[in-house]
Amino acid sequence: MLVHEPSPAFVGRHHHLSLLAADARRTVPEGARTVLVLGGAGVGKSRLLTEHLRRVPGTPSAVGGCLELGAEGVPFAPFTALLRELVRSGGPAADPTGDLGRLLPDLKGVSGAVVESRARLFEAVLTFLEERAAPAGLTLVIEDLHWADASTRDLLVFLLRNLGSAPVHLLISVRTDDLHRTHPLRGLLPELERLPGVRRLDLELLSKDEVGAQATALSGRELDPADLDLLFERSGGNPLFVESFLATGHDPAGAPLPEGLRDLLLSAVEPLPEPTRRILGLVATAGTRVRHTLLASVNRRAGSSDVELDAALRPAVDARILRSTADGYAFRHALLAEAVHTDLMPGERVRAHRRYAEALQAGVERMPERERALQLAHHAHCAHDQPLALSAAWRAADHAAAVDAYPEHLGLIERVLELWDQVPDAVERVGLPRDQVLVRAAEVSLVAGSPRRAVSYATEGLDELGVTGFRDPHGARRESFERASRLRHARGRALKEMGRDGALEDLADGLVLLAHDHPDATAVGATMAATLMMRGHHDQAARMARRVLDSARALGDRRSEADALITLGGLSDPLDTDEGLALFGEGIGLAREAGDVPVEIRGLVNLSGHLKNLDRLEESARVSLEGMRRCGELGLTRTQGGAFACGLAVTRFHQGRFAESEELLSRVTEGGVTWARALTLRMQLDLYRWRPDALRATIDEFHRALPARVSSPVEHLPVHGVLQQLAVYEGRLLDAGRMTRDLLHRTAGERSRTPLAQGLYRSTLVRHTSVAARLAEEPGEEARQLAREARELLDDMPPVTEHSDSHARLAADAWLAPDPEESLALFEAAMAAVAPTGHVVLGAEYELAAAEAALRAGRRDRAAAHVDAVHRLAVRHGMALFERQTRALRARHALPDPDGHAATSPAPERAALPAGPTPAAGSPPAGLTPREVEVLVEVARGSSNREVGEALFISGKTVSVHLSNAMGKLGVRNRTAAVARARELGLV
Repeated sequence: MLVHEPSPAFVGRHHHLSLLAADARRTVPEGARTVLVLGGAGVGKSRLLTEHLRRVPGTPSAVGGCLELGAEGVPFAPFTALLRELVRSGGPAADPTGDLGRLLPDLKGVSGAVVESRARLFEAVLTFLEERAAPAGLTLVIEDLHWADASTRDLLVFLLRNLGSAPVHLLISVRTDDLHRTHPLRGLLPELERLPGVRRLDLELLSKDEVGAQATALSGRELDPADLDLLFERSGGNPLFVESFLATGHDPAGAPLPEGLRDLLLSAVEPLPEPTRRILGLVATAGTRVRHTLLASVNRRAGSSDVELDAALRPAVDARILRSTADGYAFRHALLAEAVHTDLMPGERVRAHRRYAEALQAGVERMPERERALQLAHHAHCAHDQPLALSAAWRAADHAAAVDAYPEHLGLIERVLELWDQVPDAVERVGLPRDQVLVRAAEVSLVAGSPRRAVSYATEGLDELGVTGFRDPHGARRESFERASRLRHARGRALKEMGRDGALEDLADGLVLLAHDHPDATAVGATMAATLMMRGHHDQAARMARRVLDSARALGDRRSEADALITLGGLSDPLDTDEGLALFGEGIGLAREAGDVPVEIRGLVNLSGHLKNLDRLEESARVSLEGMRRCGELGLTRTQGGAFACGLAVTRFHQGRFAESEELLSRVTEGGVTWARALTLRMQLDLYRWRPDALRATIDEFHRALPARVSSPVEHLPVHGVLQQLAVYEGRLLDAGRMTRDLLHRTAGERSRTPLAQGLYRSTLVRHTSVAARLAEEPGEEARQLAREARELLDDMPPVTEHSDSHARLAADAWLAPDPEESLALFEAAMAAVAPTGHVVLGAEYELAAAEAALRAGRRDRAAAHVDAVHRLAVRHGMALFERQTRALRARHALPDPDGHAATSPAPERAALPAGPTPAAGSPPAGLTPREVEVLVEVARGSSNREVGEALFISGKTVSVHLSNAMGKLGVRNRTAAVARARELGLV
């Protein structure tokens, strides 16, 4: 029994249909809503969406599907279909001119890339949909997102983030059994589900009762229980399989059923006439759908007439294998197309692809040129026609570039490179030598966010060219020098992005290979200035940037001018904030006008960091948010947005918003400099959350991501700082002292006043002075020697600038002040200076240090107030390290808790402050040091040397040294006598 008509019953999905209807009703009053309809192949996703559209006939709608054509697929294919359908149906905003026309060239819109073209294209699509949706709403369906090209995914993310109040109901189907481990949707779907107005709707298999209802509707009779049991068992509750079993006339209680899924689906094709099966093979070669004009052209090349084509198609449509579309034919289900295509013999497939390539090469009526070029590249490759495949891929790459489809553009260039050695006249077909194709691959890789691939392509190009640089040109022609310079520049840019060594060398060689007045020289110089700044050569960077700025203005090179301005903004004097911000603003504005996306993104990233170094945290956060928005507009969220997410995470960390910081870090994808920076922040979070094991694991991960031998020393400074802090908090004070000495040696003599240098110095200054102060209280010659060296190096460091850096200078002076009262006053002044910045973590550190100073000065009430304040901050912001320290201070010094009760016993867990000068009150008698008093206090509680070390974060050996020194000063010979003498003196 063949079933020719769609099922009259809609089975098992009424709840899902109700959810879609409810979402649709909410769009007009509440704004855009999106439903991700997920399920396995054949489970009924398309059937559900079709039924929903049938039940909301009054709302304008359009349907677009993704195509399974691989790297050479049509960029933005579902959106092109949606827009074409909406434009042709008329209504508001139906004019396809301007940027929107770049996706609709067949409707005579404007085509070709323009300034800021990708961002303008995305904005044009958004504006069109907003206008078309008003006021009654608009329903859009995108089918088979699992086959979407990268550019389609980028545009989709942009729309979901920006549709806002527009009454658009967006329904998206995804086949979940296609989402393998490395599929791009595996990471994207959770990101989409977190967006406002997005819900996920999973379609499960049908129950046995639902299978029975579907079978009854299809066959017109109710199955007996035994037949139903068998049908349910064999179909697994998959609606497509149920329909296929019944449509092929198999009696569940009779003849054996087909064993495999492919056999089951093909059993509906086998009874069809031979011409129909042949045509189905041609349609399947095109994918799941094909234009009538293209199919007719291919059919004619197979020696068949248009009349014969129509006659062959009719049985397939009647049997519901194919369905008619507005301009062609589509398989009722993608699984059917896959089964038919798989059933073709290898020779049949190659011949079919060859006929498509021939038809496309000759031209197809009413087929847009971009679609024709991209499909020709696909079919020529599948037909193993290497010369045609190479030429077609190169032309298709130009079409992908015209709509800024960066990933597809790169994929097509890679196809050209893959075929190059197989095509003897490749240079003539492409019009460029292979090394310049590699330059283009490297440059597109950079825009697409793949600097490693850019390095690989540029290196291959240099090997291809055989020019090692100006130092050894081997008599190469000037043209070869210019080509080599482009490769050096591309590789230098990529190495700079990755924070790897070799960038400066490549850029220097790139400059030397060019004449002074060559138009490329300013661009190379601008990149070199930025790289010099990043590597810490600030004076050279400033000279180079100023020289580039003059040349760029003389030549009218606005891109290089913008790049130089941004570099100078980063190098500006922090005392003149207006000048620096003006330089950044001008440079970012010029880059945006010139359409130089990498320079604009760099400017926003550097501006955010510049403001952060000036302690203008909220302004920095606003710039990071603006950068994330721009990445969304440009379709670069996943490739470039991580830098802004990481920058904002750092700001939120400083503000004590740890949970928000951790959530932002989850958006940073693995790899590159941004990933390494994200890891340094995770180290800080692990430290202040007091997760030492996780911290060590993160440090190991950082070293794998950014090995010290191939990266800038500046990139590793934060790691050294965290290791220094960890040594202090674990009681390894001598280790911390050695690190302090080594880090200060590295920065000794640094006289730069750039925000980068000042920020790094300011962030380490207080830490270095605190270690020096603690070492001065430690016994042993090595500790005293480390303290002296640290003090000498600190005295030799440049002065910290006035303005927001004043709190760091105050805190540093407080640690080194010999008078406890002066130290307390300085710490409290540092607290007052940092408070307006919103810097919660620094404020808590200064307040805790003030508590210690108050104890040294004998000001217990002030100490208790500071400890209470830090404790409240620690609990509120999840700073477990400070919480441990405050509990230890209360226990050690019998400070009252917030309710006024004195703490006379240690806290439940043995936590204490890092080694440092925190005696009970005043100056200890008998010449004891504050640390020796602390050891005596712990010994009086009955603690062993190991337990004392754990409580005070020092080693057991150090405890023994302190205890021996104390006993000598007290004139006693054992621990018991030492405790008794300490009690007599009122120390314990």
